[in-house]
Amino acid sequence: MIGKKKEPESKSLVKTMKSLDKHMEMLASHYQPKRYLWMGFIRGIVYGLGIIVSIAIVLPFLLAILSTIDWIPYVGDLISEIVFRMESAQRPY
Repeated sequence: MIGKKKEPESKSLVKTMKSLDKHMEMLASHYQPKRYLWMGFIRGIVYGLGIIVSIAIVLPFLLAILSTIDWIPYVGDLISEIVFRMESAQRPY
């Protein structure tokens, strides 16, 4: 640090502000509201479908595994009741 001159804080601040301004102009030139709205819409659809598919796949397996648990009386009875109601809802009669 002995041979290095320190530039004044005001010059450093001006330099930083110019750099920030340049970055903000670049971001503003890339901003496209229609694209962001469309991508948000698509993202929401994919998120919703992912939740539905994961529930449809994971929940039956989880219920099948938990319905075999008879050594926990309350949980086993509860899961058995849920499985019974799901199966009775699937019957056409």
